[in-house]
Amino acid sequence: MPSPPVAGTAGLITLDRLIDEAMLLLHAEEVEIASLEALEHRHVTLDERSIGHTGIAEMTIRADWADLHDLDTAVALIAEALKRDGSLESLDVRRSQAVGILADPTRALALINNTEPPPPSKSIVAYVHLDHDVIEGRGLLAHDEAGHTLLADRIREWLTRGDRHITIRPVINLNDHCDGSEDTGHHGRQGPDPYVPSFLTAEKVRLRNPTCVFPHCTKKSRSCDLDHLTAHTRTGVTCECNLAPLCRHHHQLKTHAGWTYQQLTPGTFLWRKPHGQTMLVTPTGTRDLTDP
Repeated sequence: MPSPPVAGTAGLITLDRLIDEAMLLLHAEEVEIASLEALEHRHVTLDERSIGHTGIAEMTIRADWADLHDLDTAVALIAEALKRDGSLESLDVRRSQAVGILADPTRALALINNTEPPPPSKSIVAYVHLDHDVIEGRGLLAHDEAGHTLLADRIREWLTRGDRHITIRPVINLNDHCDGSEDTGHHGRQGPDPYVPSFLTAEKVRLRNPTCVFPHCTKKSRSCDLDHLTAHTRTGVTCECNLAPLCRHHHQLKTHAGWTYQQLTPGTFLWRKPHGQTMLVTPTGTRDLTDP
């Protein structure tokens, strides 16, 4: 009796597996190339655009199956430990909480082993804008560094959590131009001008420019290089008036591909392409100034 056709009885998962096996047998070289390309697309990405007023966001992970399996096991162990310690949250919520706990490995291990947790080691630097109504308990909304609108109660909840250090710092005055309080060697101070900016100077530059200042780029400035508009080797000073965030790709274009730019006012930049096109980058976006 002839065997029944597999295609008519198999589901989609089985068909995908059979197709993969056939590809391995018939096109092994192509499969190997595709596998190597897939390795280059592994990533862990926090979607900043997904943050809403609730403070909830999304993260995507693409990694080796073995690594993801180990992560899933650790998340499951912590979720179960939270339930053991009295959490009434759903399994999905406890698994989401486990992600934050894993950021503090010693605390995660203590929770899994049911031992006394160590003092929190996590810390975060956040700039939150609060008006007087919020501070006095009447307002509902606040804004973070990237301009996201958040519920003030959500921020209060974060501040009362016991799993991280909370440090209140004075507001950095972005209008306090080139004060040189942490840098040396310029604006009347003695000694060589450092190439690497101080923490205060770097913070001012990144707060003033939340993204890469190349035309149309939206890469967050905290992951960008800080570029000297006038090269340090050409007497360019290391202060906020001569620094701007550029992502690595656009930093390379500026350095090696003939792009030039200047800062017209703090946070406003005029770019020139190698063939003469000019672009104006402001805090609100990019404008093409090229004469048509």
